Amino acid sequence: MADSLQSDFMFVIQDPKERFSDETRTKIRRQAMRGRLGAPRHSSMSECKRTIRQIWDTEHPSPPMPASGLELLIRDRGIDPLDLSALASVHMGTVAAIVLSSEPSPLPGVLLCRQRSYFSFIPSHFGHTLALDDSFRCLITSAHSKLVPCHSSKSETILTNYSKALHSLQSAVNDSKLRYSTEVLCATAILAIFELLNSPNGMYWSQHIAGASRLIQLRGPARFTSEFDKSLFISLSYPICVQSLLNNECCFLDDPKWTDVMKSTHIPSEIFTDRSKLGIDLMMLKPNVSELAKRTNHAVFMQETLELEDFEAIATDLRVARSGIVTWRRNFNTALLHADERTRKDVLDFGKRYELLGVSLVIHIVLSRLLCSIAPNDRSLLEEEVQNMALELKAVQGSLSHNRRAEFFFEQKAKIADAAISTHPYFEDVLHSGKIVELWRLETFFKAFGRKCCDGETCCESDINK
Repeated sequence: MADSLQSDFMFVIQDPKERFSDETRTKIRRQAMRGRLGAPRHSSMSECKRTIRQIWDTEHPSPPMPASGLELLIRDRGIDPLDLSALASVHMGTVAAIVLSSEPSPLPGVLLCRQRSYFSFIPSHFGHTLALDDSFRCLITSAHSKLVPCHSSKSETILTNYSKALHSLQSAVNDSKLRYSTEVLCATAILAIFELLNSPNGMYWSQHIAGASRLIQLRGPARFTSEFDKSLFISLSYPICVQSLLNNECCFLDDPKWTDVMKSTHIPSEIFTDRSKLGIDLMMLKPNVSELAKRTNHAVFMQETLELEDFEAIATDLRVARSGIVTWRRNFNTALLHADERTRKDVLDFGKRYELLGVSLVIHIVLSRLLCSIAPNDRSLLEEEVQNMALELKAVQGSLSHNRRAEFFFEQKAKIADAAISTHPYFEDVLHSGKIVELWRLETFFKAFGRKCCDGETCCESDINK
């Protein structure tokens, strides 16, 4: 029957400007009745049910999916996790905390430009680990209070959230199944940032960085495989190196296994970011500075009992490291020359260039001043180099008022430049002495940027020639 109906089907040709004739209307009605008779009986019932369902759905729409805890938090505070990404680049929290506590607050300008960081992974991990949830809720509440003072949360609320986050983190660290998770490491990093916004001297920031350092050591290199892990590792590596330098300690990242982790984070398509080749090469130079500073400090402290060979061994290592940073700077300058116009106009790219430059200048200043202290024959040239690098850093800092983010980063680095400039007279006085500098001269430089000094006992358990 279906075949006969299909074969009898007729096309009606009609001029759109004219009305249907009686004959045409008859043909249309006849064809319509054939289609109705040819359809299965149950189709009318199915059609009826489908129509009823459509009417019901229209009059009674399904309730929307409930908003997640993170969505509610973002909606309430008006801050997205990515808005906080710039704070993942803080290297020297003790200085950054002072800058962020100044008035007017520089925080809005610092957060203006988003960047690649572990904050982009928070949405997909929120709601799975209490430590991460509580720490982020604590941070976003504090950040909102800083950004919108007229609608800020009470200090008691912020402190209560912080206390809860600390408790959750401690519970997670005590749990053998959670302590090595990426979420727990992230929670530690987030609470360190919280302290930047709430501690005028950044003291507690340092404690959280120390905790993160220990967690990374215990996790071991093999655990840093996901993008979330790598983003955290990149963000925490610099402050860990800085804290090692300030605490007169060797940095555990100065090891081939950790160097391999750094290399694994490389993103070939990027040029001036932390994960570009330039960024990774610079990062691999940083951990060794802590050990060289410790060995030099110890050698100057013990200079009356050491042999010339001891100083020559340290000087050789310092020269190798200094050569490395000089080579890096040359590669950086070459990359600048070949950078296309698009990247030059990119605000994030612009800021990242200055971040890399700032780190390289600090490394160069420290290495040259260390070598200057134990290499009397080269002291005049090295001290001139120290001053040139310090003045360059200060000059760049003064030119960044139009880019608050880059300026904020350079303000952290300026402390070492200021230390080098202020202690110049102490080294200028002994340019031609032909001797190792007196201990107090080197320690004055160290203390000027907040570094602990060798006491000849507790910090000298390992051999200076390691």
